[in-house]
Amino acid sequence: MLCAGTKPEELCLGTKSSRKAAEAPESANLAALAKLTIASYETLERDLRTKIATLEGQALRFETALDNVSQGICFFDADERLILCNRRYAEIYHIAPEQLQPGLTLREIVERRVAAGTSATGADAYLALARSVNSGMAPKVWTAKLTDGRTIQVCHQPMPDGSWVATHEDITALAANRQIVDERISLQTLIDWVPDYLWVKDTESRFVVANRAVAVDSGREKTSDMIGLTDFDLHAPELAQKFLAVERNVLSSGQPMIDKEEYVVDVSGAGKWLSSTKVPLRNARNDIIGLVGIAHDITARRQADTLREGQAHILEMIAMSALLEDVLDRLMRLVESQLTGIFGSVLLLDKDGSHLRHGGAPSLAKDYTNAIDGIAVGPKVGSCGTAVFRREPVIVADIMQDPLWEDYREGHCRRCRDRRSGGLPAQEQLR
Repeated sequence: MLCAGTKPEELCLGTKSSRKAAEAPESANLAALAKLTIASYETLERDLRTKIATLEGQALRFETALDNVSQGICFFDADERLILCNRRYAEIYHIAPEQLQPGLTLREIVERRVAAGTSATGADAYLALARSVNSGMAPKVWTAKLTDGRTIQVCHQPMPDGSWVATHEDITALAANRQIVDERISLQTLIDWVPDYLWVKDTESRFVVANRAVAVDSGREKTSDMIGLTDFDLHAPELAQKFLAVERNVLSSGQPMIDKEEYVVDVSGAGKWLSSTKVPLRNARNDIIGLVGIAHDITARRQADTLREGQAHILEMIAMSALLEDVLDRLMRLVESQLTGIFGSVLLLDKDGSHLRHGGAPSLAKDYTNAIDGIAVGPKVGSCGTAVFRREPVIVADIMQDPLWEDYREGHCRRCRDRRSGGLPAQEQLR
């Protein structure tokens, strides 16, 4: 039914306009959606490009880092195909880097190593070794002696999926240095068994080698503690200067010093006589680069010589009717020369048979010898007075503790305090 007053033409026109009005928002929505899709795609594309660039940068840094590592590194998958290796790996085995592309099999790589003369074994033997390591999960380290004479250390680490990573390091120089060190250790062990002093010094008279005998008597726990020291670190300045003068003469003249007798005092304070030989040390060009020394302890021989000479001298003094005081003084000096850390004295029984008189004590203080001159014998009169009283030898291990010295350890006879004074010399404590 048509409404009154409305023309059909107007009705048709009105209907078309309504359709256009309805279609316009849909087109706008589609356009907006398209723009949003494009914008999202562009954003994703930018993010993806950024991530790719980041990964490429990381890969480049990773590759650069690998190529600058001193060890050769290689990665293989479970099918024994190369995933990646660095430049050092190619250098070690003398293969051009472009010939080690990802995808090559281990057999192909080993065959190229064989062709380059840088394989320790044939391809089959190497493959068998690699597969035996990969059969377990434990890493394995071994050294391979290449046909060109170099030594390569391989550290092989299997992965759970059957792949593996390995490092290859040229340790030829290290092995040579290790051999030198081993030889030096063996030499050190050998010279440490030598009971004599044995050492090597540089041109500045600094120790570069010393055996255990030298180290121990110098108060050092290890022979390595001697390295770099001089005699001024070990001896009194006067003695060290004498040693230095002798060594400078050997170094400057090139002439050895043979069997010279030298006197030293070790860290314990004991004096020793040494027969020393010092010879210049030369290199392959015959230049003097230091000196070698060896010294033999001749203290016992010197003491025996001194004893024979001393005995002969004392007998001669007796034959010549020398004064008893002089004979006893010489006797005590001879006894002291044969023992370490002692001062000797002789006390003589007076005519009355009850007092002791000074006989000979060359190393004791005069005040002390004067103080004990005329002391009465008795059951608690030190070592000497008690020995005369008992008429038997008396040995005291420690005069500061033994009751025989109770009245004398303070340095004077308490019974004669009114006419004697002064403390007991430290020397008497060593008597």
